[in-house]
Amino acid sequence: MRTEALSSLIPDAAGFLDQPPTEAVAWRGSSSLDFGLAAVGELIDHGSLQRQMVSLVKDGQRVAPAAYTWAGQPIQPGFADVVRTTKVSAYIGAGATTVLESLHRIWKPIGDLCRRLSHETGLPISANAYLTPAGSQGFAHHYDTHSVLIVQTAGSKTWQLHAPVYNDPLEHQPWDGSKVTEAEWDRLRTGTPFLEVTLKPGDSLWIPRGWIHNGFATDDHSLHVSFSFPTLTPYWLAGELVRALGSERAFRAELPWGFGRSADLRAEALATTAKLLAAHFAALVPTDNQELADSYRRFSLESARRPMDNFLPAPTLDTQVRTVAEAAAGVDWTPAGRLRVHLGDSIVEFEDAPARVVAELLTADSSTPWTARTLELPEQDALDLVTLLLRTGLAVRAAI
Repeated sequence: MRTEALSSLIPDAAGFLDQPPTEAVAWRGSSSLDFGLAAVGELIDHGSLQRQMVSLVKDGQRVAPAAYTWAGQPIQPGFADVVRTTKVSAYIGAGATTVLESLHRIWKPIGDLCRRLSHETGLPISANAYLTPAGSQGFAHHYDTHSVLIVQTAGSKTWQLHAPVYNDPLEHQPWDGSKVTEAEWDRLRTGTPFLEVTLKPGDSLWIPRGWIHNGFATDDHSLHVSFSFPTLTPYWLAGELVRALGSERAFRAELPWGFGRSADLRAEALATTAKLLAAHFAALVPTDNQELADSYRRFSLESARRPMDNFLPAPTLDTQVRTVAEAAAGVDWTPAGRLRVHLGDSIVEFEDAPARVVAELLTADSSTPWTARTLELPEQDALDLVTLLLRTGLAVRAAI
């Protein structure tokens, strides 16, 4: 598999994929990511960002959205959640950090990069951007419940990395400074960090989940993009398996009244439920896991359609296109021999000869252009297939 996206951010992408670092590590000059202050300005100045797309952090706390949106202001209906450029500017001037949430959904080049990263890693990668004014700080010491790859794109920022105070936190176990012991706080505040580094444009930093990080801008405004690598754990898998039990009537039966008052009733209910679980999982067929795949794929970013470029004018037998394998969040075959391709927001199916052609194209994952005429299909079938691939984002015109 090509690793062009990951290779544009870090060195030795193949080694990273084979064994992701379990400790914090920084790389100098490893990234060619192009997302600078001008891009941030364009996004904010456009005046169409919703409150879900922007967060402001001042003195380590998130600012209430009503303070920087049109909420409660005399403006036309429907704009209450739109971010006000003047308010964001004022907060930046006061040293607040601006967070562009879900950057992969509002800045197309980052979206395309995340689709490719997702394809290369097998994880639904997402991205945020953080703009911190010179001499300011967004969030102080904390950990994330997923691993993060930080890529500095403008200015500089100093990071202090410490070993975890709580190993392998799950999504429902976020950072809570009040639960950190005084001894651990002393280590974080006065001890020697595991790694201290000042990132400059082109530098990258890997922070495994649970690792404490504390970042602050230097004398320059700092802009970095943070790529999130979600964590898939046995806990998640167990939760999905238990969620599926709702389809079995035995697990929908009502427990005895008085459960909260009687230890005997609780013991009886636990014993009965344990037997039901044992019987259910003893009969579980590990290879029957399609629903699990569908459940995980729902987190994937939908494919990019490019409607104006791909549909107008209509493709011909000689229109050069290239495969976009990263548009497919997953591929599987049905018992009837149909190829199901998951696009993040939908599923498209192919059958017979077109199914085999699409499977070969996605497996090859090649950036070399091709045309409908080169496909081993009747001309009209080949043209119809190319049209469908363009409409679903599984292919793009080679000139794009």
